[in-house]
Amino acid sequence: MSQKVFKMELRPEDQLILSVIKLHPSPVEMEQINGLIPLVKDWDYLINTIINRGIGPLLYKKTALLTNSTQIPKVVKTKLQQVYYKTFSRSTLLYEHFRKIAEAFTSQNIPVIALKGVYLSEWLYEDIGLRQFSDIDLLVKEEDSATCLAILGKIGYKVSTSKDYLSKFVLSHFEKDIVHFSPMIKDGVSIEIHIKLHSKNQSYNVLIPKLWTNAIQATVNGVPIQALNDSDLLIHLCLHLDKHFRGGHVQFTCFNDITNLLEKYANTMDWESLTEACRFYRCEEIVYLYIVMIHNYMHATVPIAIIDKYGYLLTQKDEQLFCKYLKGNVGNDSNVMLSGHFEYMKNTQNLSEKIRYIRDVLFPSKSFMLSRYQIKYPSLVMFYYPYRCYIGIRGVVNHLKKLVVNS
Repeated sequence: MSQKVFKMELRPEDQLILSVIKLHPSPVEMEQINGLIPLVKDWDYLINTIINRGIGPLLYKKTALLTNSTQIPKVVKTKLQQVYYKTFSRSTLLYEHFRKIAEAFTSQNIPVIALKGVYLSEWLYEDIGLRQFSDIDLLVKEEDSATCLAILGKIGYKVSTSKDYLSKFVLSHFEKDIVHFSPMIKDGVSIEIHIKLHSKNQSYNVLIPKLWTNAIQATVNGVPIQALNDSDLLIHLCLHLDKHFRGGHVQFTCFNDITNLLEKYANTMDWESLTEACRFYRCEEIVYLYIVMIHNYMHATVPIAIIDKYGYLLTQKDEQLFCKYLKGNVGNDSNVMLSGHFEYMKNTQNLSEKIRYIRDVLFPSKSFMLSRYQIKYPSLVMFYYPYRCYIGIRGVVNHLKKLVVNS
């Protein structure tokens, strides 16, 4: 099936931001980066955007190789250098925490799969100053989870005591479908222990036993652990991106990760195996949508046959949304939570429970309201409930519109 390419027009500043995402651009691509530098007019926009999208370190590492780097303002170079070393320093701390935790788990013969940042920063980027990540995500088997949490407690990690939840009644329903346990924190470092990769209310189904069967041996910070295999890793990154892309709160590092993963396997990717895995997990269209999008905007290497086959998945609306995210219109994650509420309502037959659920969503706990809306004076909480009802009604209307469009 032939594709229809919309390709939103981008300013030179945005083109430059996207063009430096690749870890190892070709000589031709380096010349294209060089050619964009003299076209930049708004360096303030560029530096703020590139840092906020987690791409700053990737430009910093290329400046010494660019013949036009002398045209980059000194203050911009300084900020790029600062963000690189800040990322490196934070990553060093996180990797030391990871090493101690992984050693504690493996000493008890508990298998661990390192997820996202803690794995990719070292293995894919090969420089822990290039990939920002704020916490450590580990996948363990459900039967080992209690032991893992106990081990973390023994070495000083404490469960987050945040009371930022709607109500105990609503919380109890979300706790029936645990993807990861409450973060455990020590010295400002947060650890999330996952037993699944997504909630059960999704259209796809990434089977955890299959992930463990496919897992490969890896080493992170000198500790032998496991990692997702090539196909599962790419699928996980695309599904994680989709969750936030649709929910309104994109982590742009997902785009960076997928771009460089596709580049790493440009000549060796087994596309038939990837497609087979996508179909097995029921996520073929989601995964290939983002592969096409990233090929379109980051010029990731993808066979033309793949683009011809799946190009139709990328709509003009998706491209417009991508451009909004790139420019900083990130929204919030309320839509992600909203989908969970709709799923509960759909699956619950008890009318009294539905009414109670709706009441608690629209009129949540005082502690939730104070945290959610950053209310400085507790006495003002009551004035924010009408606003929350308005947001809830607007969310329902938008949800129904999406159902009509997708039907």
